[in-house]
Amino acid sequence: MYSRKAFTLTEILIAVVLMGLVILAVASVDITSRRFFDTSSKESWIQDEAKIAMEHIIKNTQLGVGDMSNPETADGTNPPTANNSRGFYILDDEGDLAQSGSRIQVKQDTDDDGTYDRIIDYEYQGAPDYKLVYDPDVGTAGDEETLAEGIVESVIFSFDSDTPNQVKVTITVLSDPSKSKSLENPGTTLTSSIVLRAMSCK
Repeated sequence: MYSRKAFTLTEILIAVVLMGLVILAVASVDITSRRFFDTSSKESWIQDEAKIAMEHIIKNTQLGVGDMSNPETADGTNPPTANNSRGFYILDDEGDLAQSGSRIQVKQDTDDDGTYDRIIDYEYQGAPDYKLVYDPDVGTAGDEETLAEGIVESVIFSFDSDTPNQVKVTITVLSDPSKSKSLENPGTTLTSSIVLRAMSCK
């Protein structure tokens, strides 16, 4: 007769607990890796969108002409009607001229005849859309283009009187701009300095 040894209840309980700990550890690693992958994907996506918007601004603003060192200022709060040699106009939230603001209008000489023939416009629009809007020809309705919609926390255009023909652009994007930056809500900030062609263009 062979004697058989059975598992005791204690041994079974220990095995179950150990197996549970292993499963818990594997599940924890899986959840963490999925969260990391999701965050990385979001971060990569908003960075790409921010880069596209920044490249758009650089490309078009570089075509601007004018002389920001000219002491003249625009007439009132409607820069396109101003008869002066300013190459660009930075506007604050009230639409007044400023050295730093969320909107910029740039004079362009598209046919290189020494006279500007259009004014382009970039304007940041906050909640609820959180987007940057590009107007390729101020005064012509219906041709606006939306850039990086739903992820732009802020856009700041600024210039320094020491480098009058240079525009500094700072774009901050978040996965969800209505919430604070966090691991689940990644964000990034891009900054670029753009030099306009220095010429007195009226």
